[in-house]
Amino acid sequence: MGAKTEKDREAELKESLAAERRKLTLLRSPLRTLRLFVITLVETIKAYTVYCLTHRVSIYVLAPLLLVYLVVNNIEGAHHGFLDEFETYCEMFFWWFGLGVLSSVGLGTGMHTGVLFLFPHILKVCLAAAQCGNTLFESRTDIWFRSDPTTFLCTAADASGTASFGEMFLKVFLPCMMWGAGTAAGEIPPYWISRAAALAGQVDQEYEEMMNSESSNNALKWMKEWMINFLQNHGFWGVFLMAAWPNMAFDLCGICCGHFLMPFWSFFGATFLGKALVKAPSQACVFIMIFTPRYMELVVRTIEQLIPDSMDPCRFVAAKDCHVLLHDLLQNVQSNFTAQVGGETGAAVAKTSFFKAAWGWVMVIFIGYFVVSCIEQFAQQKQKELDDARIEELQLLKAAWGWVMVIFIGYFVVSCIEQFAQQKQKELDDARIEELQLLQGCLG
Repeated sequence: MGAKTEKDREAELKESLAAERRKLTLLRSPLRTLRLFVITLVETIKAYTVYCLTHRVSIYVLAPLLLVYLVVNNIEGAHHGFLDEFETYCEMFFWWFGLGVLSSVGLGTGMHTGVLFLFPHILKVCLAAAQCGNTLFESRTDIWFRSDPTTFLCTAADASGTASFGEMFLKVFLPCMMWGAGTAAGEIPPYWISRAAALAGQVDQEYEEMMNSESSNNALKWMKEWMINFLQNHGFWGVFLMAAWPNMAFDLCGICCGHFLMPFWSFFGATFLGKALVKAPSQACVFIMIFTPRYMELVVRTIEQLIPDSMDPCRFVAAKDCHVLLHDLLQNVQSNFTAQVGGETGAAVAKTSFFKAAWGWVMVIFIGYFVVSCIEQFAQQKQKELDDARIEELQLLKAAWGWVMVIFIGYFVVSCIEQFAQQKQKELDDARIEELQLLQGCLG
């Protein structure tokens, strides 16, 4: 076995540093992890603050608008009603958009805010619409953990009326679209990291791990490879189609698109359209159907009419018709979700309290896991930067030492040449002196 080359030793060093970084967790190295996280957090906040404050949009658009808002807000008048509406929509945007970002950021470790916040909001809208007979109630203030008594309060109850599917959909469309836009924005960081690595000619660690990982799940591995080939072949429309449905493997999409140097607006535009305008509204339609009994019954009856009794495959598998199994499944989903967010009343108050408490603990666990994963990822990323800087310093030192050796060797070679030349010149000078002495002897 031959001696290790310089590249082999460098690869071993990188591999050992990567193994050490994977051990950098709150359980194994809490103080070091927290220190690196705080450093990264401060640097990130500082960098983004400087970027936002010095950006042309901030200077020439946002700053004048903010100044106008502050001036108008301090002037009494009927315009305060419009300002209140504007503030409400701003609060809605930051709440739902931020939850969307939290849901998709972190390469699969994000907090599942759709289950925790958006889908319960849709359920509350459906329950309020069924109680009021219309959608003339306030639902925009169901944000920031508020306990506003006017939220979902019927302002014009109509016991004989029923809210249509379109009315309920429009009631939840804005929160769904804002949340979907946030999930699209949460895919940007892995895209930029992978793209920057590709442009710099560096090895993208996330992409290499994704391509070289040995998955025990052959179906998942096949899906991953198929998705990468699909994105390479179809570009914008490939990303759009991947984003337009609840795709478990979409976390890899940003990494792949960045690695293949897809233009940013092509990637983000397709992701935004797929998630904000297709996937999230489609999920809203599904949950409105589940949470509204008459629409759920309509779907079940439609399936019953489409599948003849003699050709019903569920009879051979579960000894029941498919529409019956679907009805039972949707009924269980509806009742369980209603219990989890506290929608049951009357005899089920104790059961509801238990589910609310359990749901609260689930939220705490999700949020805690998300915070811990973010801290560890930030710390490991900072350590990677330090390791890369260390490797670069070693490479510079090796290069500097090489130049020092070159200088020494060059100086040695030059000195040898000069000494040999001087020695030769001395021999010539001695010979000339000897000739002069002989000539003087002959003349004397």
